[in-house]
Amino acid sequence: MVDWGKAKGVQRGDRREIDRLSFPIGETKLRLVGGVLPRYVYWVTTNQGKKAPVECLRFMRETEEFDDKQPDPLKEVPDEIFSDKPQFAYICNVLPKDDGSLTKIQICDLKATIYRQVIDYAQNAEYGNPADTKTGYVLTIKKEKTGPLPQNVKYTVIPGRGNAPLTKEEEALELYELEKMYKRPTYEEQKQWLLQNTAYFVDESGDEFKAGAEAETAEDLG
Repeated sequence: MVDWGKAKGVQRGDRREIDRLSFPIGETKLRLVGGVLPRYVYWVTTNQGKKAPVECLRFMRETEEFDDKQPDPLKEVPDEIFSDKPQFAYICNVLPKDDGSLTKIQICDLKATIYRQVIDYAQNAEYGNPADTKTGYVLTIKKEKTGPLPQNVKYTVIPGRGNAPLTKEEEALELYELEKMYKRPTYEEQKQWLLQNTAYFVDESGDEFKAGAEAETAEDLG
């Protein structure tokens, strides 16, 4: 995990239900809790024609930088089969503040524009780390429509004017163990998963090459 102030940018055996925070049009108030998990993912097409996220192994969580010396199975796939770039996929724990009841932890899938604004405040001495248990503060995320398409939205992050220290009850709430939920696979584990669940790799007969191309075409056509 990366501390908010230093950033660049509990899933238990009983299969805890995941509660995710959504951002409707308007304002959403939240309190960050704990650190942020940096990730970049590829979206691959499975043998069932569905899209699935696969972590980019060239992206180093600890430094939030890409290291092209690291092995990456998807860079071994011919460009005519798969050439997509990895996408931003940072996540964190939050407490919703809209209804005034701080009784549950939610997972927040951060938008890149939200993340950059949070980091600007976290690294500003006048505001500091918004997730600090004592000196942290509430953030208001304002979502506005800017056009007719779903992606035509603007996010603005507004920091609270005062600190919002966590109560003992809030500090005792169980966080999602993000490192365990989003375990970083080894090169061998990821390659094996891709071989079993996608058709991006060419075998001697070329069948997998053909199947992979057909799967992507089917997904593009909806």
